[in-house]
Amino acid sequence: MNTRKTLCIVALVATVVLSTGLLQAQSTLSKKNQIQGAGNSSVKGTGTTDRVAKWVGNDEIADSEIVETAGNVAIGTIPSTSFKVLVSALLNNPGVTLRANNLGDGRAIQGTSAGGTAVVGQGAVIGVAGVTTDGFAGVSGSSQNGIGVSGNSSNADGVHGVSGSIDPLFAAVRGLAGNGAYAGRFTGDVTISGMLSKGGGSFKIDHPLDPENKYLYHSFVESPDMMNIYNGNVTTNENGDAVVKMPEYFDALNSEFRYQLTVMGTFAQAIVAEKMKGNRFVIKTNAPNVEVSWQVTGVRKDAFANKNRIRVEVEKDERERGFYLHPEAFGQPDERGVEWAHNPEMMRQLRQQRLEATQLQRRHKRMDP
Repeated sequence: MNTRKTLCIVALVATVVLSTGLLQAQSTLSKKNQIQGAGNSSVKGTGTTDRVAKWVGNDEIADSEIVETAGNVAIGTIPSTSFKVLVSALLNNPGVTLRANNLGDGRAIQGTSAGGTAVVGQGAVIGVAGVTTDGFAGVSGSSQNGIGVSGNSSNADGVHGVSGSIDPLFAAVRGLAGNGAYAGRFTGDVTISGMLSKGGGSFKIDHPLDPENKYLYHSFVESPDMMNIYNGNVTTNENGDAVVKMPEYFDALNSEFRYQLTVMGTFAQAIVAEKMKGNRFVIKTNAPNVEVSWQVTGVRKDAFANKNRIRVEVEKDERERGFYLHPEAFGQPDERGVEWAHNPEMMRQLRQQRLEATQLQRRHKRMDP
């Protein structure tokens, strides 16, 4: 009987000792895994794999909206192997999903691609909107072999440029090109609501006689006046008279009329018997039934034209003096072009890119068998 009591006491003592040791071990392990919070308190909270933790109190952490998986980061969504950084939000206008602000004179956002598209914008209203208020670039993109800036929109503007500058030397959208490339290329119709200035111009079509192998060019007709041209053929009656009726808007649109008459098919004389009045003028020939080819020009006098007459001779701006629109036509180097006066740093970068592109082409040619 005594032996049995002794064994029970020994077992009870062993159980107490073992339990005490286990509790101490658990307490030590728990302390090792704890993070110190504010003061001497321990941090509490739980987390999810791949989610970056954040403080939600002085001694508590929880999941943030930032997720990182295999080096790909996402905010507000899950990471994608197609994007190194992916940000998603549901914000109404004027909310912005991502904004970069640079208080210095550098770029807030720059896209560079070694072999593809540097910047792509896609939106239901505007694909890419660039705004500048101090003369620098609203949107700048650089690419060695692909597209520097690409804008795509399903329902509105693909690329939208706005400049708040009052200096006419700057533009909402500017294109610079060299080595034979185009500064701008448009496939489809183009609308310009303001004035258009150019060094020259022509139409370019597939050649009517050999459309598969040739193009046909014709130059624009230029004038110091904002001139409209009208022409046609008319045959005088038995009295040698013919009335030429112009469109109903003719008098409201034009002024300062000029006339040209050419008789056809016979020797005869033709004169303008009555000048333009009430959208009509009268031709008279010295013989009956004479066919006359006529041409009338007028100078626009509509409201827009009256407010925007073309200044034929203009002194160059102080910043442009000594520079040329087309320096090569005068045997001058590229550095004497007006773009160098406006954007010297951009032009230096463009020249360096041209040099690098030329060197790359030469290396490729040497490598070709």
